[in-house]
Amino acid sequence: MIGCDIAVKINRSNSISLLNKIMKNWSIPEKLINKPFISPKDLCIILNVSLPTIYRLIDARKIPAFKIGNSIRFLKEDVVSYLEQNRIDQIT
Repeated sequence: MIGCDIAVKINRSNSISLLNKIMKNWSIPEKLINKPFISPKDLCIILNVSLPTIYRLIDARKIPAFKIGNSIRFLKEDVVSYLEQNRIDQIT
């Protein structure tokens, strides 16, 4: 089990570093890059979509979210997973 925990930590750190690179390439403000949790408004900026689109994704259970009090937050790893799952491959 310890090996599994290590693998999960490595995958999480790789996911976070991947999202950080993506956000830097897309000129996302540095203050958003360093946050472990992302708000719906921040995710709008990162994905360049509207706030209603983010709430539709949450309602459709397409992207995992946490409700903390009255606030909704996303983990960076979940955002990376969502992007990877919804990637459209190039036609070769």
